[in-house]
Amino acid sequence: MALIDRYDNTHGRIAAVGMFDGVHGGHRCLLDTLSAHGHRLGLQPVAVTFRNHPRTLTSGDTMAMLSTLDEKLRRLEAEGVDVILLDFDEDLRMMSAGEFMAMLARDYGVEAMVIGFNNRFGHDRPASIEDYRELGKECGIAVFAADEFKCDSAPKVSSSAIRRLIGEGRVEEAARLLGRRYVIEGTVVHGKELGRKIGFPTANIEPVDSHILVPGNGVYAARVVLADGSVWPGMLNIGHRPTVDGDNAPRSIEVHIIGFDGDIYGTRVAVEFVAFLRHEQAFPSLEALKEQLAADARLTVDTMG
Repeated sequence: MALIDRYDNTHGRIAAVGMFDGVHGGHRCLLDTLSAHGHRLGLQPVAVTFRNHPRTLTSGDTMAMLSTLDEKLRRLEAEGVDVILLDFDEDLRMMSAGEFMAMLARDYGVEAMVIGFNNRFGHDRPASIEDYRELGKECGIAVFAADEFKCDSAPKVSSSAIRRLIGEGRVEEAARLLGRRYVIEGTVVHGKELGRKIGFPTANIEPVDSHILVPGNGVYAARVVLADGSVWPGMLNIGHRPTVDGDNAPRSIEVHIIGFDGDIYGTRVAVEFVAFLRHEQAFPSLEALKEQLAADARLTVDTMG
């Protein structure tokens, strides 16, 4: 994969436009169609995407994202496409679809585009694929339609649907739409170390990007990938630790890495959500909490197969 420089129109390209947040199953289907047309036409396939979500500018919303920018670029690279990375600024927001397509043709050598069944761009948001084809004729871009991606797990696959599932803790359902398990990358930071005192030391995770979506509160079975590449089962809690801190404590992400005993403070880890185990709850005593944690650990190991 290569990041395409502005005004690099030295190659003929075929493009698909989107945020590509999470690079889920629907995105990969679109990119497969893009690559197939590119191979047939002798054009380089390229994903046109944005550093910032357009909604942050158009409506002022702060979006919780399924992937960091670096992760998105890595996943697009794995799909074998180049990337045109744009800042979604006021100038871009005010472009019509025709102006945007003409810019891609002029500045990036785009000769063809693949447009998803529900994809629209440009402040005028043309209503149909035929409208885009007519605009393409004006700037020398052939336009192809991509079929809708179908998934047995849901009638429609979208980043917003996946965000909703993850926010509700339904990580197994989300994984089916993503085509993989949901992952958060973070740095291990110091906490109160209360878990160590009851026999379940935890690594406190601070996500590398404050805009990344954190699943709903609860206890999860997870796979933890350490900085050295080793993979461990993990029992992960997201929430306020009501038994030891009460209900008003700041939300935290803590993982007990089963079988691991080492110093990983300050290192980066990746947490892969395997299954939701239970909701967070307050226990009458630390002893009752310890009994539940032991049961959670056994279930986590069983979940890993």
